[in-house]
Amino acid sequence: IVGKPPFDSQTQQDTIRLIRTNDLSFPSHTSSHARDLISQLIRRNPLDRMPLNEVIQHEWIIENANIKAIDENYEKINKSTSINQKNETTTLTSQYSFWLYRNEKIESLNVFIRPVISTDIYDLKVLFSDCSLFQRALVDFSMYYFAFRPKHSYVITSKHGLLAHASIKQWNFNNHLRSSILMLGLVYVRPDYRKFGIGELLTNYVLKIKSEEVSSIHANILTQHLPFYIRYGFQASFSLVGLVGKLGEFYNLTNVIEEDVTIQQYELSDILDIATYDSHIYPTYRIHYFEQLREHIYSIAGYVARSTKTNTILGYIILNFSQEFIKCGPLYADNINIALMLLKQCATDYDGTMLLTLPEDNRLAIKMFESKHFKQTNILHRVYTGSENIFHGKVFEHIWAVTDDWLSLI
Repeated sequence: IVGKPPFDSQTQQDTIRLIRTNDLSFPSHTSSHARDLISQLIRRNPLDRMPLNEVIQHEWIIENANIKAIDENYEKINKSTSINQKNETTTLTSQYSFWLYRNEKIESLNVFIRPVISTDIYDLKVLFSDCSLFQRALVDFSMYYFAFRPKHSYVITSKHGLLAHASIKQWNFNNHLRSSILMLGLVYVRPDYRKFGIGELLTNYVLKIKSEEVSSIHANILTQHLPFYIRYGFQASFSLVGLVGKLGEFYNLTNVIEEDVTIQQYELSDILDIATYDSHIYPTYRIHYFEQLREHIYSIAGYVARSTKTNTILGYIILNFSQEFIKCGPLYADNINIALMLLKQCATDYDGTMLLTLPEDNRLAIKMFESKHFKQTNILHRVYTGSENIFHGKVFEHIWAVTDDWLSLI
C-alpha cells in the first residue's frame, strides 16, 4: 500500500523498539484512509486487529477495488511463468487498445500497463540495450537501474513482449507548498511502435498536481520536435550536456592553487555538513542520500574540499564505478579551482573512461572539460510544465556534474 516498511529505521535495535511501541512511520503522500487501515492491521495483539469482514468494507479497500482482472490473452502470454510468478501479476493496473502505424499499415494494439516484477528485469535490460539514445549518450544501463532503482516502475506489455518502461514518484517539493509533484522518470518506448511519431523517449517531466485535478500530458521528446511542445505548454527548464573522456587528463594539473584548501575523503567527512552545502544547489535536503552512499562506499569514491581557515565546505565530488565506466556526479564546487582540485584528487587515485552530465548553462564547466579532450554526447533535454522555475539565479555556476538521481527530479 505504502511502498516502504511500516517500521523504518537505520538500525536493527531501533527497528525492534519501533515494533514494540507500535510506532508506525508513513511517507507524506500516504492517504489518511491508508494510514487508518494499516494502523488497525498492524497490532501486536491479534484481538486488537481489524477482522477480515471489516477489512473488506474499509474505505481504502472500496476506493481501490476497481482493478481489472487479467484477461485470457494476458494469461496466454505468461503461461510459461511459474505459479509464484503468476501470483505476482494477478492484478493489472490498466488495459488499453490503440492504433499504430507500422510497415505502411494501421494496426490495432492491445497493451497492458502493470508494475515491474522480478521476471521483467532481463527483458528491461534488453529493451534499454537496444535503445539508440542510450548508445549515443553512453548511458551505463547497469548504473541506472541498479544504482538508481526507481521506487515505482511500470512496463507496457503486449503479445509482442515488452514495449515500454517508465518510473514514477510523487512527493511534496517544498514543505511550505501544499501542491504535490509527480515525477515521470525515465521513459522508453520501443522504436518500432509509433503513435503520432513517438519512438524512443529518454527524458523526464515534473508535473505539478493541484488538488484532485487530473493533469494529462502528451509527450514526444525526440529532440527535433521539442520546440513544438514548448510552444504548446511546455517551458524549458534547462538542458543537460553529456560528456565523456579520460579521468587521467586531470592528473598533471599545474595551475591549481592548493593554498587554504584541504581535501578529505568522503567517508571521513561530516555527512550533515555535506548535506547542508548540497542543499544550496539541490532543491531537496538529501541527508538520507549521503547516508546510503556511505553504506555503499565500496562502489563509490568521494572527496570533500574544505577551507583550512573556516573548515567550511567549498565543494565535493562523488564517483560511481561500474564495469565499463566511471560516472562523475555530483560534483559541486564554488569555483573552477575547487573543481579542478577535486578532479585531480580523483585522477591521482583512479583512472578510466569517465561519464558526466552538467547543465548547458555552465559554459565555464563545459569549456574546462573540453580543454581536457572530453567529447560531448547528445544533449538530453529536461522540460516541465508550469510558470515556476525550479532553479534560480547563478546556481548552475556551482554545478560541474549532476548525479543520476537528477534523472528523477528534473
